Parts: sequence; C-alpha cells; structure tokens
Amino acid sequence: MARTVASGYDIVTVTGDPDERGYRYGLAARTRIELALRTYADVFMHYASWDWPTVRRHGLRFAGPIEDFSPASAREIRAIALGAGVEVADILALNTRSEIMFAAPGRARAVAASECTSFALTPERTATGSTLMGQNWDWIEGARETAIVLQVRRDDGPDFITVVEAGMLAKVGINSSGVGLCTNTLISDGDEGRIGVPYHVLLRSVLDSDSGAQAVQRIRSTSRANSANYLIADAGGFCVDLETRPGDGDCGAIMPVDGAVTHANHFLVDGLTGVDRYLERKTHTRNRLHHLTARMRQQRTHTVESLQEALADHADAPDSVCQHPDATRPPADRTCTIAGIVMDLSARSLIYTSGSPCESTWSGPVGLNASS
Repeated sequence: MARTVASGYDIVTVTGDPDERGYRYGLAARTRIELALRTYADVFMHYASWDWPTVRRHGLRFAGPIEDFSPASAREIRAIALGAGVEVADILALNTRSEIMFAAPGRARAVAASECTSFALTPERTATGSTLMGQNWDWIEGARETAIVLQVRRDDGPDFITVVEAGMLAKVGINSSGVGLCTNTLISDGDEGRIGVPYHVLLRSVLDSDSGAQAVQRIRSTSRANSANYLIADAGGFCVDLETRPGDGDCGAIMPVDGAVTHANHFLVDGLTGVDRYLERKTHTRNRLHHLTARMRQQRTHTVESLQEALADHADAPDSVCQHPDATRPPADRTCTIAGIVMDLSARSLIYTSGSPCESTWSGPVGLNASS
C-alpha cells in the first residue's frame, strides 16, 4: 500500500484480492472516510432531517443487490469498513448515497442534482491520435476535502485509476484494458429510491471490464437503482454515451458525431422519461452542454491543453462548465467543481485538478504503470 501526495489529491495505491485491497484502502483513507461520513450526516440532516442511523438503515437495503451483482465489490465494501474502523453500513451508505437521497423526504433530491459536464473525442479529433475523454466532476464543496485518486492493482481484473470520494468504489477513471469512464447525473420521473444495483457499483463495473462493449452490456443487462449517464470508450476505438433510467428497461445510446460526444445532466434520447426532473430544476444544463460542445467544435484536432481550457469555461457563470462554491449558501448546499479530469486511453493515464480547473494546477499524469 502506498499513500502519496502529488500537489493535488492524495494518491492511494492498493493491491491484492478484494479483502486485502479493501482493507488497505480503508486504512490509507481512514481520515478522509471519517470526514465523508460526517459530511453526509450533515447533508442528510440539512435536506431530509434524517439522522445518520436512519441513513445507514437505508444503505443496508442495497447489500443484497450489490452481493448478487458483484460479490467481489461486496467483499471490498466490507473490507474498506474494517480498514477504516467503521461499520459496513457506513460504507454502504457512502456508496449508495445517491439512491438514499432519492428515497429521502423533503428537499433531499435537490442535492442529488449535481452539475457535471463530460466529453470524448475519438482519434481523428485529437493531435495524439488517441481517444481523449474527460469531464468536470461537480458536487458539494465538502467533497474537495474527501476526494482521492485511487489506484488499484490486482490479478482478478484490470488495474484501474479513479478520482473518487474516499470510501467509495469508483467514479471517473480508466483501466489497464484502455476502458475510460465519465459520468453525469440524470433524474427521470422514475427515480424514487427503488432497490436495484446502485449507481456507484455500476460505475465500478465499467472499470472492471475488459472492453467498452462489455461495460455497456453489464449496465444494459442490470436492474438499475436510478438514472445515470455513462460515457464509455476504449483504446480500441469503441465510444458510446449510454443514458439509463431505473430498472432493466431500454437504455439510450448516443454515438459520436464527427468524432465527438458531449453530455451534461439532461436526457438527450427521447422516450426514457416522461419528465426530465433535472432539466425541470436546473435549465442551465442545456447551456453547459452548448458551451462545451462549442469548445469541441472550435478546432478540428484537440490537445490535452485545449481540453484543459475547455473545462475552465466560465460562460453563463455562475452556472458554467467550471463552477465555484457560493459562500452565501449553507455548506451542505454549496456545489462546485471538485475535479477537472482529462484521460488519454492509449497511455492509460489521467491528469486532474484539485478544485476548479481555472484556478488549480493540473496534477499528473497518473498512469497505470506509475510507481506512485
């Protein structure tokens, strides 16, 4: 196990089977996991007047679906808890916080509407001839104190790197098979906290896949707990944006147009929801998508540097691609960019910011052959 800091978020590297790597992860990230638990306890109290024991009870409802879908992930969750010195229910609650928010009363669903804007460019649109993809991951400000870069080296699946909240299985990342993953919140009129495979467990399943096509099939064939957007590509040229709704029904597939895919937080495929609940609450998702798409069209081929600039876009601020916390709002209600991320699928590496791309130094590259 290694825990290093490279001018950005902590880099935690773990190895071994699910029990060993989970334990090492929990041990290395213990302080940040404890902070994440306190942060979400405040969030649920603020939005739903739920105490943490109530949140944990709701998280435990997903133990069965996780076990059935991925026994290895279930083992890892239990081992993370052991390493961090917390209850399994605590780590389940972190990994199912999106689903619990949809089940909670009052205003809890509002905080589930985070702002993320993502892209992928196929080789003909990049100066390096590699697929490049990335996004701004936007969430509550407290996640800036709990985010880490997790590197996992293992024999039971591809190695992977993910930028994620401490204690959680995965978020945005890339694996040693060249599979890359970006993601965006979607909220359909069917998102009501149903029991199914949780969002962050499905994100992890993408990084467990040997190809983009395999990752898409895993998501398509699963009874999903809530809606989400999965932008999946691989180094072999596969690229698709998969919009999903709760359950095991149809998904919407968006293919690259002129070598590019962009996405924000509203449905683009007809028929997946009667009412787009995110768009209903936050119409600026359309503006963010417009501005990022325009950035992609500004030049025929992009470099890593031009993509960094795109993620620092402030058009229509404060509701822009690059977001900043509003200090006038309560801490549990402040959303902002937690990390800007750009991935090179051929190099199996990523670079990232610790905070808003316009004011943060880019760290990395963090690669799957790195010794950090």
